[in-house]
Amino acid sequence: MNWARKYLVLFMVILLGLGVIATGELSVTGQEVKETQRTAITRAAEKVGPAVARVEVQKSLSRRSPYSFFEDPFFKYFFGEPPEREERKVESLGSGFVINWKGEKYVLTNEHVVSGAQEIRLVFSEGRTFQAEILGKDEMIDIAVLEITKGEGVEDLPTAVLGNPDTTPIGGWAIAIGNPEGFENTVTAGVLSAKNRTIPKPNSEGSYQNLLQTDAAINPGNSGGPLVNADGEVIGINTAIIRRNQQGVPLTGLNFAVSINSVKQVLPQLINKGEVTRAWLGVWFQEVTPEMGEKFGLENGEGVLISEVVENSPAEEAGLKPGDIIVEIGGTIITSGTQFQEEIMYRDVGEKIEVTFIRNQEKQSATVELGKRTEESTQTSEEKDTVTDDAFGVTLTENSPSLQEKYELALNDGLVVTNVQEFGPAGTLNEGDVLLQAGESNMNLYSLNTVEDWKKVTSSLGEGDTLLVRIVRGSSYRWVTLER
Repeated sequence: MNWARKYLVLFMVILLGLGVIATGELSVTGQEVKETQRTAITRAAEKVGPAVARVEVQKSLSRRSPYSFFEDPFFKYFFGEPPEREERKVESLGSGFVINWKGEKYVLTNEHVVSGAQEIRLVFSEGRTFQAEILGKDEMIDIAVLEITKGEGVEDLPTAVLGNPDTTPIGGWAIAIGNPEGFENTVTAGVLSAKNRTIPKPNSEGSYQNLLQTDAAINPGNSGGPLVNADGEVIGINTAIIRRNQQGVPLTGLNFAVSINSVKQVLPQLINKGEVTRAWLGVWFQEVTPEMGEKFGLENGEGVLISEVVENSPAEEAGLKPGDIIVEIGGTIITSGTQFQEEIMYRDVGEKIEVTFIRNQEKQSATVELGKRTEESTQTSEEKDTVTDDAFGVTLTENSPSLQEKYELALNDGLVVTNVQEFGPAGTLNEGDVLLQAGESNMNLYSLNTVEDWKKVTSSLGEGDTLLVRIVRGSSYRWVTLER
């Protein structure tokens, strides 16, 4: 009986020991699970999140009385102009984050978040609030710098570290932090999908360039917030979302951020002067496609093709012409349109640079003194004739005041595309395009002003031959190839 009791006690001790060991293993395992949950995303959010603020903007919008009879010509004739516009205050939300720039603290956000702001309030996650004003803004890349003007403890505000998107690989972590729909310090994660993207601006006036693309969820209210890499460094500022394509099909995961490298380029001017002064060459250009390269006798396909030279611009004064292909700026080889723009616009106004280009398949160079951008003038002309070229499937009409008004054209020469046959050879053209020059190659280009000019250029073409054409579409000059 004693032996039985001893064995029972021994057995219980063993069970208790195993239980302790098992409990210890579970405890250790539990700690390991908690530690593994602290991913790069967690650490990045903890590092940058405290520096992110909700940007509350108050602005005024004006509108006339909603009663349409105020706009009626009869009312205006007897009673004069309608009543003054009504002013109403609206509030909008966005995001921003604090940075330390040469010992001073500023807040970065999007220009469109604070545009027209009468009052700006910054709200941080722990509840602290501050008043701010716009110190500088740059609509071109959609960036604004805010100066904190009122509030206690500015010196204690945490700051975000600015990184370098060039060292973040495609497919690497991209973490968006902001206040979508007012939900404070929301963290979403995805990958860096692409770099150097170009998308049209919402107002259709130009485009945003050198953007970072990510599939990290970005929603209204995220604008101005940081896009962060796995090291907790800001690589971009969230700025745009594409929700539908041109056909209206819903899209997901197409979100864009301003590269922080672009911000670094303009930050000193924004802080010191409140605006950005960019150098200007004065050319419309496009990247060279393989087909274009063949037409212009280009071997490696690098460089940018000049589609138009602005009148009285530095480029015109230096002798550059449409059809020239710029291959070097100041000794730097040009490989893309984005690089070309950055080589120009981040230089000083008045700086002299050497531009190397190819003309008539020969390399030449010119010295250009960079200037500032000026607006181009508009002109008008008379009503002209029309030609329908069934071989290309296009109808062309000589430029006229009525066409300029109909298609909002800003020039008075060229042949206007007034009809394009569906599925025809000229399917790359759109109604309203203006054809300026054409030829079988850049060595024999002819100006297009009359229907007779078009007939002369195309008279010797056979089936399958291609035509090089310089066109204007909206405010953009470009080259296209058409196959007969």
